[in-house]
Amino acid sequence: MRYKRGGALIDNSFLFRLCSTLTFYPVWHIAQLVNIILYSTSYEDRGKLRKYKGRAILVSNHTTLLDPVLVSGAVMPERIWHTLLEKTVEAPFLGTFTRLLGGLPLPPGGSGIEKIIASSEAIFKHRRFIHFYPEGECYIYNQKIMPFKTGAFFVAARLGLPVFPLLTVFSDGALKPKTPFARKFPKERLVVLDPVHPSSYIKYNDDGSIALPSVKEFASAVCDIMRSEICRRHELNGRDGTQSYFRGRMPRIKGVN
Repeated sequence: MRYKRGGALIDNSFLFRLCSTLTFYPVWHIAQLVNIILYSTSYEDRGKLRKYKGRAILVSNHTTLLDPVLVSGAVMPERIWHTLLEKTVEAPFLGTFTRLLGGLPLPPGGSGIEKIIASSEAIFKHRRFIHFYPEGECYIYNQKIMPFKTGAFFVAARLGLPVFPLLTVFSDGALKPKTPFARKFPKERLVVLDPVHPSSYIKYNDDGSIALPSVKEFASAVCDIMRSEICRRHELNGRDGTQSYFRGRMPRIKGVN
């Protein structure tokens, strides 16, 4: 079951899918309990994904190690594919474990995006959503979203799929941080925003290929929507959109991420 570089991104065999199901649901419930204990996790507007009947690309800001658990909760009991670095999926044991949990290896460079597009029928055969972290890194408890890379949006454009932005918003709780009895961790809420369609931004060259500047415009537009929503929530409630807990970029672990 371990992924090998150059191999198929998805294993749709019955055995793998059975093992994946038996692994994912117990692990998710345990990990989500940890999320709730640490972050008082909550959701808003999950019905937008549940009412939507087609395929889609999901993007979110990346703010904690347990974000895949948080994002998975937005579509439960359905499951989604989570893109992650190819070298993570190649790692012994961890690679197989992450694949069973829904990890979709993303080979480096443009070839990786092309491979996802080429494998789209297999990817979407049993699941409707592919999730990307377009910031490309985890910025712990960050509320100032970093500029987006374009890979997820190029996939959406090529496949004609909408992009659903998922926004993690943090708040302080009843007491301000660094005061007696204040929360050690922020409260988190995952907000499902309205889908953004590539047709609103994507333009084509004379030869019919996608104009790459329009993909950057698409990515920037979705990033701006998410930034604006965090700012709006901060203005409505001074304890939302807090940057008080920000710890910088999550360190890389050699051989894993």
